[in-house]
Amino acid sequence: MATGTPQPGAFGVSHGSGMVGELIRHATESWAGHAFIYVGQGMIIEGAPPATRLAPAASHDDAVWNLGEKLTDTQRAAIVARAHALVGRPYDYGAYIGFALEVLGLKSGKELAPVFRRDTWRVCSADVADAYAFAGIDLTAGLKYPNLVSPADLLNRIVAQGQAAPG
Repeated sequence: MATGTPQPGAFGVSHGSGMVGELIRHATESWAGHAFIYVGQGMIIEGAPPATRLAPAASHDDAVWNLGEKLTDTQRAAIVARAHALVGRPYDYGAYIGFALEVLGLKSGKELAPVFRRDTWRVCSADVADAYAFAGIDLTAGLKYPNLVSPADLLNRIVAQGQAAPG
């Protein structure tokens, strides 16, 4: 697991909790069920019902941080500024209908892609991708369905940076 103190602009993932975390983990076949951005002073910004919010980083004691991400001070500032701008953005409950349809084998990510491409609401990992895109970093590059970025995709990026996977 990536240990250490994150710098502002670092994203993290955690196991997630409750039925929502379980659904995400099952749909993506991953340990990661939640994602967030460290904004400094022990705080994160996370997409969570009913809207993106500011929360203590300590609320995710199992966090795995992308400590290997090479970010400039300008990029970090842009990520943090965009994360703050997302606070209050309505949560995307419809995404869980999509995850459920995938888990049940009724729809594939490819079939759902056109729906989520037009979706302006956000889930946790979409907030992270949005903030990084604001800093010129595309976290969706190379994904099979870029508009469906998940906590699993973010964990895979952390692992690809040479940090150990949890579990």
